[in-house]
Amino acid sequence: MADERQYVDDAIFRVGRVVGVEGRTVRIRVDKAKNGSHLLYRGKVLRNVSVGGYLKITKGFTEIIVKVDGESVTDMGGDSQYRSRRDGIDRVLAVSLVGYFSGEGFTRGVKELPLVDNECYLLSDDEFDRVHNFIGDGDVALRIGRLAMEEGHSVRVGVNALFASHIGIFGNTGSGKSYTLAKLYHELLMMYRDSEAFKSKARIVLIDFNGEYINAPHDGFVTSTSVIADDELKSSYALSTRDDTGAKLPVSKDMFEDPVFWTVLLDATEKTQAPFLQRVLQSEYWERKLSDPERLGESIGGIVYAALKGGEASADKGLIVKFLEELHNCIDPSAQGQLSAYVDLLQANLSYHSMSKVFFFRDSGVRRWGNEASDDEFFRELTYGRFSAMPLTPEHLGSVDRVRFKIVLQYYSDIFNGYANREHLGPLIKRLETRIPRIRRLLEVSEEGLLSRPLTVVGLKNVSLDMKKVIPLLVCRQLYEEHKARPGSGGYLNLVVDEAHNILSESSARESEAWKDYRLETFEEIIKEGRKFGVFLTIASQRPHDISQTIISQLHNYFLHRLVNNLDVHAIEKAVSFLDRVSFESLPILPTGTCVLSGISAQVPLLVTIDKIEDRYEPNSKTMTLADGWVGLPSSEQ
Repeated sequence: MADERQYVDDAIFRVGRVVGVEGRTVRIRVDKAKNGSHLLYRGKVLRNVSVGGYLKITKGFTEIIVKVDGESVTDMGGDSQYRSRRDGIDRVLAVSLVGYFSGEGFTRGVKELPLVDNECYLLSDDEFDRVHNFIGDGDVALRIGRLAMEEGHSVRVGVNALFASHIGIFGNTGSGKSYTLAKLYHELLMMYRDSEAFKSKARIVLIDFNGEYINAPHDGFVTSTSVIADDELKSSYALSTRDDTGAKLPVSKDMFEDPVFWTVLLDATEKTQAPFLQRVLQSEYWERKLSDPERLGESIGGIVYAALKGGEASADKGLIVKFLEELHNCIDPSAQGQLSAYVDLLQANLSYHSMSKVFFFRDSGVRRWGNEASDDEFFRELTYGRFSAMPLTPEHLGSVDRVRFKIVLQYYSDIFNGYANREHLGPLIKRLETRIPRIRRLLEVSEEGLLSRPLTVVGLKNVSLDMKKVIPLLVCRQLYEEHKARPGSGGYLNLVVDEAHNILSESSARESEAWKDYRLETFEEIIKEGRKFGVFLTIASQRPHDISQTIISQLHNYFLHRLVNNLDVHAIEKAVSFLDRVSFESLPILPTGTCVLSGISAQVPLLVTIDKIEDRYEPNSKTMTLADGWVGLPSSEQ
């Protein structure tokens, strides 16, 4: 009875025979009785063979799985050979090999090629499920959606296979890219929200350039109140350089005193400015001076003394005044009045003799010359004596301004003593002036740490353009270095960068080549080496063409939404080696919310419709509905 049923099943499911084998491409002639779009089987309507579907080729005891890439018709002769013209036309399928059945499971890859005249069959429900079962031994299933072409079949991936990998989510704006990102991490967090081990060891950091994942109250444009996860699992930092109302990122004291940290923040050049910063921050010299008011006064007086006695090397009264103005906000408020009076004194009485190339000071009608030994005592009293008497203790300074004070002191000391070139270090001080107020609004030294909950969102919507590039690099680099320094801890770190083209672009007119190389090398190291230390990268972008090909090619799993631009499609074609032709050619016409899943978490490329998540967990990325917000009708319809 079983043999008879198997015989009937084979007769119903058989679609044709192999008529050609050319490498991985196989041609199958379809039986004329199987040219319909559907079959009836045991009261069910089955989808017949079509482009994008899967078939089984039997070769002895081996069952080879193929995917239909295309179909054509072949004219086998004229009416003299066949009863009708229709009988002389054969339907021929072009299929590609994707894997084979081994035991009870499906294995991707080519074990052996079929032979001409091997029979070909539709997959039964059980066989279809085996092909689409991606959960390995010891893994945990996570549902993300359903097959777009087979609505009744859900898509489940393994937690290990997906999240212990580098992930790329690509698609044009409005294609559902942000929704997919939110869905993946929402499901992960909801699955393990009651696990204390997960809460203590798993850390996901999301860099949000457009404020799509920051919790916000409900209004006409923002639909979510707790994007991705509830507050018990999530920390949000909505940063801002516009005013002082934004949150501040907590950074450790060690990180804040790291020369590389300030090299990145100030965009310091590699040859001159970076070594200067390293010398300032690694030396204890100025730290000791700042803790001793008398020694600090002597040091500041010494800098001014060197400027007044230096002659041609520092022949710029404006630079001396600029140094003193820089000190104004760094010293104790009680001394600021004395410092202002001192600046007025120099402005009124200090001059430079261009012929002799020396400063002189008019003192009660008497000229005191900087190069005269007899006037040296006067200049010492004018500098060392005046500043030693001022109450200069900078105890009121925060961590940012304290670092700035040390950099300023070292810079002017080097310039006035002739140890450094003003042209080399001057641009660094200019950037210091503009960036310190922004840094003060964005960062604070804290021992609490950034990662207090499983999900941390860093919102950069209201951050200036220059700092939007710097902050993600600093956060990701520092977290990676800290994680790498704790091997075998069992910790998990996933760095998620939305709108990744903002920071992973290979070309930028706003930065030097050295800065671009450092930025890309940092993330390329994470994506090439991070897996060994439990650090993984997830990137989402509208423009894969703009992102470093090294990064795109190292991703393990791809969620590909609609991509229309030819350059973006070509970038995906070069990077994703296991994307079949049908899936690749469908990219420009995918509907919103549907994507192609390809990678190590799926045995075969899939067309997936992403499941809906609750409204309050959705990202704030919906397109506004104009008709709902505009009351009334156009005048022509009234």
